[in-house]
Amino acid sequence: VVADAITEAVEEKFFQGILQPQLLEMSELTILSATAMLTGTVRQIRAPPLLHRLVLFLLGPDRHLETPGDAPHPLRTQLIDRCNHLSDEISLASLRLFEELLRKPHEHVAHSLALRNLEARGYLQRGPAMPDERGPPEPDPDEDGLDLEEDPYFTDGFPDAGFGMAKKPLLGSAPSGKGQVSEVVSR
Repeated sequence: VVADAITEAVEEKFFQGILQPQLLEMSELTILSATAMLTGTVRQIRAPPLLHRLVLFLLGPDRHLETPGDAPHPLRTQLIDRCNHLSDEISLASLRLFEELLRKPHEHVAHSLALRNLEARGYLQRGPAMPDERGPPEPDPDEDGLDLEEDPYFTDGFPDAGFGMAKKPLLGSAPSGKGQVSEVVSR
């Protein structure tokens, strides 16, 4: 009961009374200071009820797919638009805010910013994966027999591999049984 009263008062007095007017301001200095204050607030909030109120205040309660005719949450739209602002400082401050929001353990953040627009596109798997009844793919008899690891042009996942070039030995390493470079030079 006390936690609900405190979160309601913080939302009413601080979020809506102080932050919202400053965030909707047009002055770059006011926008920067309000965004920095909001980023610090997001970073420091640990209480789940207060975090929930803050997330709904910033992103709105909508969970359905966004369509062109919808009236979007004004603060969410404003903050997203500021990520591509003419002022680099405002863009970076806005991106830092979203970075902090995405670090929070609140499901609505990821859902509001990305997932709600991906659900209808078939990117998300809806149910348990059905086992593949076909089994492993059979090798193609027309292949040249090279595994991808042996292919000189296949370098994904192998950052040290060049395009089929042999590795040069490191300066401090000993070539097969001949000693260190400094020993060979000094003989």
